Amino acid sequence: MTASQPLSVKQNLTIRLLRVLRYNKARIERALTLLPDAQKPLFHVLPFLVHINHENLPGFVPLPESGEPIPFGISNYSFRVDVEHALMQCFPTQSELFKDIRQIWPRQRAVESLVLMGSIGTIAQTDHSDFDYWVCVDGKQFSDESLNLLQQKLTAIESWAEANFGIEVHFFLSDIEKVKRNDFGVAEGESAGSAQALFLKAEFYTTNIVVAGKAPFWWLTPEKTNEKQYTAIYNSLEKGGSPDIDWFMDLGNLERLDASELFGAAIWQLGKAMDSPFKSVLKMAKLEVYLANIKHGQPLCNVLKKHVHRGAEAPGRVADIDPYALMFDELIAHYKNFGQPEDILILQQCLYLKSDCKLSQPLSDGESANFKRKILASYAKRWGWNRKSLHHLDNQQEWSFHEKVQLSTRIHRFLLKCYRRISKELGQHQQVMDEKDMTVLGRRLSTFYSKKPHKVEFLRRAFEESLYCEKITVAMKQLKNGTEVWSAYADDLLSKSGIIDESQKITQASDAVSLMVWCVSSKIIDVDSKVYLDYNYGEISELDLNDLLKHLCKYFPPVKVSSLPRNDLLAPERIAACLSIVNFPTLRQKPTVENISVLYTTSWGETFLKHGNDVLDDLWYELREVTPLPKCYVMVPRGNQQSRIIGEFLEANDIDFEVLY
Repeated sequence: MTASQPLSVKQNLTIRLLRVLRYNKARIERALTLLPDAQKPLFHVLPFLVHINHENLPGFVPLPESGEPIPFGISNYSFRVDVEHALMQCFPTQSELFKDIRQIWPRQRAVESLVLMGSIGTIAQTDHSDFDYWVCVDGKQFSDESLNLLQQKLTAIESWAEANFGIEVHFFLSDIEKVKRNDFGVAEGESAGSAQALFLKAEFYTTNIVVAGKAPFWWLTPEKTNEKQYTAIYNSLEKGGSPDIDWFMDLGNLERLDASELFGAAIWQLGKAMDSPFKSVLKMAKLEVYLANIKHGQPLCNVLKKHVHRGAEAPGRVADIDPYALMFDELIAHYKNFGQPEDILILQQCLYLKSDCKLSQPLSDGESANFKRKILASYAKRWGWNRKSLHHLDNQQEWSFHEKVQLSTRIHRFLLKCYRRISKELGQHQQVMDEKDMTVLGRRLSTFYSKKPHKVEFLRRAFEESLYCEKITVAMKQLKNGTEVWSAYADDLLSKSGIIDESQKITQASDAVSLMVWCVSSKIIDVDSKVYLDYNYGEISELDLNDLLKHLCKYFPPVKVSSLPRNDLLAPERIAACLSIVNFPTLRQKPTVENISVLYTTSWGETFLKHGNDVLDDLWYELREVTPLPKCYVMVPRGNQQSRIIGEFLEANDIDFEVLY
C-alpha cells in the first residue's frame, strides 16, 4: 500500500480557505440567530448601502462641485435574495429600485472589504451590541477629499441605523496599507490610536467576520508564521489561481504581540471600563495573561486560527468555535494557576452578565437552545452555579442599590489591581505609546479615578439604567453634636409606609447641595426624577430640592469621561462653568448673603463643590482672566427676599452671572 502523497502548498491553502469560509458563514448565521427579528434586515442592508449611492436611500452623497469622485461599491459584492428581502422590509416604497437592480448597481469597486469585528456572532452578542465595521480601502487610490466624501456617506448610514433601529453602528475607514503597518491614527473616541495598535489588530483578527468583499490573507497562513514565511506564501498566489490573490487583502502578519504596547493597552482598557466594565474586565485580564506568557505564548487570534484550520470543537461541546469562549477558557486557566478565587468569580460573573443570557428563564415550548445558551449553560454547570444563583444574576432589577454598587466596586477593584500588576511587570520594557495619546488617556483616567479635595467623585458603575431612580426620598438626621447628615434613598418611601428603609439607601452627605450634586453627576436622578423630602428641615423645602435638580441637570449634566474632547485634554485645565448657590440652608427671611456654595466643572471633566463666602474670591483669576470666559450662574432659593439677595450678590461680585429662577 503506497503512502499518501503530502499536500502541496496550494492544496493546503485551499483546504484552509474552505474551513475559514465555513467558519465565517457559521459566524454570520450565529449573528443572525441572536439578532432580534426587527434588526435582522439591517445586517443585509448596511453592506448594500455602502455598495450603492442613490438619492432615495440612506447614505447618499451628491457629487461635489469639484467633481471629485465619491468612493463606493464593495469588491466581490453580489445582490442575493436575502438582501432583496431585507431591502423590501426596510424600504417598501422603493420596490421599483430593487426590481431592476442594474439601474443603481455601481461599476466601481472602491471598498476592498467590509468586515465586522467585536462581539457580533459570539456568545457576547446581545440585543444592544454595537456593529463595528472596518471599511477597508486602498488609500493610495483616493484623494483626501474623496475619502472625506466616503466618510460622510458612512456617517449618514450610521445616523440612519441608530434613528431607525436603535443600533449603534460604527464604520472605521481603514487604509489597508496603514493597517498593515499598524498605524491606527490617534486615540480619540472609538479609536485606540497608538495605545494598542498590535492589540487592536489582534482583536480584529480574533473576532472578524467578512460581511462583504475580500478576506484578510492572514487567515490562510499557519498559526506560527514569521514575516518571511508570510510574505513568501502571499507572493505564491496568482491572479486567477486557486486560491486567487484577488480574493484577499493583505493587512499584515501577526506573529506575536509587543510588550512595549501593554501599558498603553492597559490604560486604554481602564478608560473603556468607564462605559463597558464587563467587557473591559475580560480584556484587561487578557492583557495580564499575555504578559505572563510573553516569551512563549501566542496571540489568541493565532490560537483561534489553529482551531479553525483544524475544525476543532468549541467549549460546551458545541461544534462552533467561539472567540469569546476561547478567550475565557484561556483566562480561567491562568487565574486558576496564579489568581485568587475572587478573581475567577468576577471573571465568571462578568462573562455571564456581558452575555445577557438568562439561563434561569426556561425556553418557550418548541424553542431549542441556540449555540450561546448551550455554551453558557455548560459553563454554569461547570462552575457549580445552581438555579438560585442564576436567578439572582438574571434579575438585577431586584437587587438593592447596595448590591449593585458592591459589584461595581469589585469590578473596578479588579481592573485597578490588574493595571497595577501590569505596570509593575513592565518596568523593564520601553513603551511605544505616542506622548499625546498617553496624555489624553492619562487625563481621562485621572478625571475618573483620582481623588482631590472638594472633587465630586464619579460613581464607578457596572450598570447604567439600573441605578437610575425615577423617585428618591431625601432625609436629614441631626447627630448629637449638631452635625447634619443628609441621605438619599431609592423610591418614594414616604407615601408607601412613611418609614425610611435603610436597605434602599443610595448615599449620604454633610449637606443637601452636596447630596443633590452627587446624585445628578452619578446619573442616579435626572430632570424627570421627583425628589421627596422627609419633612421640611430648617429652611430647605421639597420645592428647593426640585428647583436645584432642574438647574443641575440643565447646566451641569453628568460628564461622560470617555467622550471628553481630545483638544481639551491636551490643553491646560480651565473652569468651563460655575454655579453659585446662595443661602440654600439659610433662613429665608434674611435679606443678606449668608451662605455660598460654588459648583464648577473643568475642561478635563472634573467637578468641584466648595462652600464658603470667599470661594469666588479664590477663583477670581480662573473666572475672569481666561479665554474663553466660563459661563457663570447664580441661584437663590425662592422666598420674599430672593430679589434683594440676588442684588447684593451681583453687586459684590464683578463677574457676569446669569440668574437662574
